[in-house]
Amino acid sequence: GVITNWVPLVTFAKPGDTVKFMQMAGHDTETVEGMLPAGATPWKSKMGEEGFSITLDKEGAYIFKCNPHMTTGMVGAIVVGDKAPANMADLEGALNNVKLGKNMVARTIKKTKQEIEKKGMKP
Repeated sequence: GVITNWVPLVTFAKPGDTVKFMQMAGHDTETVEGMLPAGATPWKSKMGEEGFSITLDKEGAYIFKCNPHMTTGMVGAIVVGDKAPANMADLEGALNNVKLGKNMVARTIKKTKQEIEKKGMKP
């Protein structure tokens, strides 16, 4: 069967790190509109683009999805930097604009907050 969740759900990275997406057969990856740090570049891979990679230079939280599997929970997050992301409130504000898979996006934001707390990250 096709796996329809991102592993890990929340990825932590340093500014300038490259994140590579693997096992992409039947999947794509795209930032959720409005759910990335100010000034950061959104991304969108092609369907099945193995090894699609992005370089993250702006600190903060990024929420991304697989378009075909968004409603089944394939929404993930990347947190860039050592501090708690300054844009968490912006992500929650952007939730109002999400049409499809809104509850999955909300769940991912909640999990991201939990992971940030577990790591003891401060603003």
